[in-house]
Amino acid sequence: MTRHEEIEDAAGFTLNASGAAHRPDLDSTRDEEAEDAAAFALDASATATATARQPNPDTTRHAATENTAAFALDASVTARRPDPDTTRDEEAEDAAGFVLDAFGVARRPDLGATGTLLATLGDGPVLLLLDNCEHVTVPVAALVARLLGAAPALRLLVTGRQALGLPDETVVAVAPLDEATALRLFETRMFERTGRPLPGEHRAGAAAICRALDGLPLAVELAAARAALLSVPEVRRLLADRFRVLADAKATGPEHHRTLRAALDWSYQLLSPDKQALLRQLAVFQGGFTPAAAAVLPAHGPGLLDALTERCLVSSPVGGPRRRMLQTVAAYAAARLAELPDEAAAARDAHARHFVALAEHAADGIRGPGQRDLLRTVTLEQDNLRAAMAWLATRPGAEDLRLATALAPFQHFTGVYRQGRDWLAAALHRHPDAPSSLRVAACSAAASLAMLDCDYPAAATLASQALAGSPEVQVRGRLLTLLGCVERERADYLRSRRHLDEALALYRAAGDAWGEGRAGQLAGGTAWLSGDLTAAAALLDASLTAFRDLADDESVASTLTHLGAVAHFGGDQPRARRHLVDALDRFTELSFPEGIGWAQDLLGRVDLADDAVASAAERLRASLSIHRRVGDRWRSASVLEALAEARRRLADPAHATALLAAADAIRHEIGAPTPACELPARRATEEALHATLPEAAFSRAYRFGTRTPVDDLLDLSGSPAPLALHPAP
Repeated sequence: MTRHEEIEDAAGFTLNASGAAHRPDLDSTRDEEAEDAAAFALDASATATATARQPNPDTTRHAATENTAAFALDASVTARRPDPDTTRDEEAEDAAGFVLDAFGVARRPDLGATGTLLATLGDGPVLLLLDNCEHVTVPVAALVARLLGAAPALRLLVTGRQALGLPDETVVAVAPLDEATALRLFETRMFERTGRPLPGEHRAGAAAICRALDGLPLAVELAAARAALLSVPEVRRLLADRFRVLADAKATGPEHHRTLRAALDWSYQLLSPDKQALLRQLAVFQGGFTPAAAAVLPAHGPGLLDALTERCLVSSPVGGPRRRMLQTVAAYAAARLAELPDEAAAARDAHARHFVALAEHAADGIRGPGQRDLLRTVTLEQDNLRAAMAWLATRPGAEDLRLATALAPFQHFTGVYRQGRDWLAAALHRHPDAPSSLRVAACSAAASLAMLDCDYPAAATLASQALAGSPEVQVRGRLLTLLGCVERERADYLRSRRHLDEALALYRAAGDAWGEGRAGQLAGGTAWLSGDLTAAAALLDASLTAFRDLADDESVASTLTHLGAVAHFGGDQPRARRHLVDALDRFTELSFPEGIGWAQDLLGRVDLADDAVASAAERLRASLSIHRRVGDRWRSASVLEALAEARRRLADPAHATALLAAADAIRHEIGAPTPACELPARRATEEALHATLPEAAFSRAYRFGTRTPVDDLLDLSGSPAPLALHPAP
């Protein structure tokens, strides 16, 4: 599309906005002045929330046709800051005077500035464009109200960071450029500077630059100008200091059109001191915030957050209360906050206190009817919680230990065991003299995550340390159930049951329904893994009833999964499938990866029992991928053994043998043998492979499995072709 065609489209847009009809005998633009006005409308509509390019000051900005006219004014260049003591009529007169000065029209003494402007505009359909009005909102609003009252045919397009607040106003929020458009703008500006197209190998880097700059047109243009001098990879690397990098000494116009820092300085300086303070302090949030979270900041006051939102410095997505700042605005606010260390510390302390309280509240309610909402809340606030943890690790007191302890249940849900373990270990090391109850709770949380991470020695040591602190009944019961899980995965079923039965008795005596249900559920798991399906069913049925009464969705889903395993190993595949599909649906609704992977594992085994081998292989591959991602090596080994049987039945014995070898390597690494209930199937698979493959081929495939990364074996398992391993020459 040529520039003239773009101008024609823009002129058509402005005519539509003004309500004027297109004249078939005329172009939408008539002469140089009209083309310039139309082009300026195009630029303003694209960049109203950032900074529009400077209109050409050499033209008059008055383009008349027989029935229509267009006037354009960049208020950021011509307007003076209004006197706070003027009346609304005086403000309107001042603003009208600015417009007349920009148009080069002398005031008529018999009409005044507003009357002269009305006479200049005439009675026909006219579009008046006023750009960059955020610093003169009050006088422009006064002028617009008077103009519309006197000239019904007049249409105005006013751009700025906030609305005028007039009854007849239609507010259109101009979003940043989408990724494709921003990249096109970057490529165009680079081509204008260099005369060469953007190299294909740099397109991904350029797109990343545009994303980092939030699609803000001025920022994208400045980045393209800098990339023309340096390179796209270098500009991307330097964006950590975007305000130093993004400046264009060759650009014309006012400074706030030439550097990113000046553009934001311009908006910042228009704010009152209390709004400036809140903008600075909002930089402590990461990934967005709620109004309630913003209210804890020292600078917060009534109406301030809404005022920043109205000025487009804070965005408020449609349909939700959550707010956020564009990355560029947040970086600017953070730079301003860093200039005031005491204020920064106070804001970060307030932010951290808020998120410690949020995490502890969520941990207290995670096992009740609000479970799903709390999981969503904590998931949304992951970036803020990480920021709070990083800050608290540098502060006195043991608040970081409190936060790490409160977050452990959610790290179980989300599968980030290693992160939780690292946070707890570091915080425990930093606070050897923390209150005993806090250290016991932290050791318990660390032990739980260590067990999930299949670090059984660490889990047992931490749990024993916590038990030595004589914790309260609930904590003691939790530690005993944890030790029961450790011994269950080590296949010491008798010791596991002793720990779990003791926990069950403690919870029952204390009247703790959830604890009793949990201990019974885990005891049921130990029972079916050991092969005692009758005892398992009785324990699990009681647990299911308790968790349904407590409205604990995750525990209901986990108990259904255990019952599905009981049915599967008992030979009742239809019942097993019903339980497992129900559990999978619940886990999916909760976005609980460990549960999803576990249910898919058992459904894959049900498919194998029903001879649906292709479906089984797909389910088992999905399960293995999840267990690998969250770090559950115990279940990964079991899934590898089941997947080996699926690949054997798909006529891929070499690959099946390699999968068995990978499972054995994991079991040796973590010190956990194949569970008793799974051992017959494992042995049958291995015997069938020995019967199929010559000994040399079996040994070769087994060695391949021991030295090949599991993720590579997982990729190979998606191939329909059998694995071909040739003898070494």
